[in-house]
Amino acid sequence: MKKLSLLLFAFTLIMFHFSSCSDDDNPTPSEAPTITVTPADDTLKVTVGEIVDYQVNWSSVDPLQTAKISYKAGTISQIILDTTFTTDTKSFGFNLSIEVTDVIPVGTVIEFIYFGSTKDNSTLLSKYVLVETGMSTYEGVVLQAQADGPVTAATNLSFYSSTTNERFTLDQSANADTATLIDVVFTHHAVFRTNEELSFQSPNSENLHQMWTELPGFDPPYDYITDNKNQTYFKKVDVADWDILDYDGIEETVGDIGTEIKVRGIFDGDYIAFETQAGKKGIMKVISTEIEHNPYNETYITFDVKVQK
Repeated sequence: MKKLSLLLFAFTLIMFHFSSCSDDDNPTPSEAPTITVTPADDTLKVTVGEIVDYQVNWSSVDPLQTAKISYKAGTISQIILDTTFTTDTKSFGFNLSIEVTDVIPVGTVIEFIYFGSTKDNSTLLSKYVLVETGMSTYEGVVLQAQADGPVTAATNLSFYSSTTNERFTLDQSANADTATLIDVVFTHHAVFRTNEELSFQSPNSENLHQMWTELPGFDPPYDYITDNKNQTYFKKVDVADWDILDYDGIEETVGDIGTEIKVRGIFDGDYIAFETQAGKKGIMKVISTEIEHNPYNETYITFDVKVQK
């Protein structure tokens, strides 16, 4: 295996399956090789963060002389593979693994050029990769209101990662590595059974620290400054058609997110926009709320999420 670090891509290259045979003198011209690329799409659509594996095979009834791969993206071009065969090889396989990094502008079209030759003839084949905007959709996410003591600190799933679609407890949020994933904290502010008391908060909210300072059984209370706590901004928005909302629609709907790190008063059917510390925008569609007043932390919220990758 050989790794190449390029300006636009990280490539993992694996050569495989050589087959050789003798070649008697043949007065007729050698035939051009056949190049097979899988997946076979002429244009493959990918999003930032994806890894695409191409299986490439050169085959010929006559010995291969060369096998090459290069790419072009705008004014940038580079050779990925350039192999000359010294034995009578009639089949050559290659694995091209492409990681689409975030330095590649959305809308970029990359041309991959595959070339193979025998003594007298050659084959040239082009395939394309279109870098599209990326978005993740998660449905039926359920969060429970904040812990009220050591027991619920280990059980109540009040913390959410919009990147990984994972839920975490208060105890888990104290882990620095876990904290880097968390974008949203769900709370129920009082014993009153009203939607006005529900909120989504940024993990680095001082209000969370104050809340767990006032509750008994938390020593030390929630650390909102250290342990890699993220900053998330929120605001309510209107969404005309959730089903067709895409990456660009999220960008347009959210717009300038503002600087509010808490949105309070959450009702069924609300749309809550957010922007993560990494700059990814998303929208939560509130499906249902189940509010309990005794104990208040038996309150639940269910929502769907669309978030930019």
